Amino acid sequence: MCGSSGSWGTTVRADRRWRVYRAARAIGRVVALVLAGLSLDASAHKPSDAYLFMTVGDDAIDLRWDIALRDLDAGFDLDADGDRELTWGEVRAHFEEIDRYALARLTIDDGRCTPKIVGHALDHHSDGAYLVLRITAACRVGDRLKLDYTLFTEMDPTHRGIVRIGFGSSAPVLVVLDPAGGPVMLGPSGVVGAGGGDSPFAQGFFPAGVHHILIGYDHVLFLICLLLPAVLVRRDGRWAPVDRWRDALKRVLITVTAFTVAHTLTLALAGLRIVELSPRLIEPAIAVTIVFTAIGNIRPNRFRESAAMPFVFGLVHGFGFADVLHELDLPLGQFVWALLRFNLGVEAGQLLIVAVALTPLYLLRRKAWYRDRVLVPVSLFAITVSAVWFAERVFDFKILPL
Repeated sequence: MCGSSGSWGTTVRADRRWRVYRAARAIGRVVALVLAGLSLDASAHKPSDAYLFMTVGDDAIDLRWDIALRDLDAGFDLDADGDRELTWGEVRAHFEEIDRYALARLTIDDGRCTPKIVGHALDHHSDGAYLVLRITAACRVGDRLKLDYTLFTEMDPTHRGIVRIGFGSSAPVLVVLDPAGGPVMLGPSGVVGAGGGDSPFAQGFFPAGVHHILIGYDHVLFLICLLLPAVLVRRDGRWAPVDRWRDALKRVLITVTAFTVAHTLTLALAGLRIVELSPRLIEPAIAVTIVFTAIGNIRPNRFRESAAMPFVFGLVHGFGFADVLHELDLPLGQFVWALLRFNLGVEAGQLLIVAVALTPLYLLRRKAWYRDRVLVPVSLFAITVSAVWFAERVFDFKILPL
């Protein structure tokens, strides 16, 4: 009996040592992943947008150009005293170089219209302070305008220009410009020429939706956390691999549908200004949703395994998708059409992530080490990164380049 007890005690101690070893190894992987994340290109950060409000008259073009101070600070080091608080004096001291830089990256009608900055102002959007450049260009354009927008191409490949343009008395139209995409021809109906006009993928809002989710690292990490256990099922309190591809696909379909319905709802509410929440609240909340989802992967609970979880958290993420449409103050019909195209793009980007991630996860699901080498380490990585994001977004400092 004594020998038996000693053997049992030895077994328990060995099991504990094995658990400690596995935990230490998982933590080591997390540290390695975080260090790898820190080595990423420092230009990767929250999506960057600028807003151009253009009115084309018979003899002149009036333009208001709103550029985020955070983007200008990255390029021109506006914060001279390094106190992380930009003053009007610090911004004004850089007017000349900002004006020169901006005008060199906005070409109208192949240079036949020469824009001239006639004033500066400061405005606050939902995501922070923006420098407003008031511009005029004396020239005759007619009902077509060629625009070449190349702002921040050398600094930030994620940047987009969102243009609201009106020709005379016609209703304004919306166009999303990729600075690396080359010149576009605009008219009263939007983009003129191939791909323009009536297509739901025209005028840039569909690709803007794809772009918005693919570079939204927090949204991508949240989706990955949702997908990790989709190839598993709980049996007798343990994770077990699903038997068939159809079973995994069904779990993913339920999860993604709940997330999609929820974020579409809040995206519409935020864009219509029915519900308005500050990014200072939403951005930390998005980080929290990732933490709770990842914890649920390691220690499953009923809420994590239900469709209610992606739906509730999808409501939060929908406000994060709303930035692109939030500032444009559109008539209802135009807003709905732009929202439809943008949301189709978001869903296409989301499905692309699912397609890329789900296949390898499904193929690995039967490996004995899937939980210890994939599910747990990736979830721990998500918890670590999201906790840092939360601290950054609440206390306004920067550690990660994402």
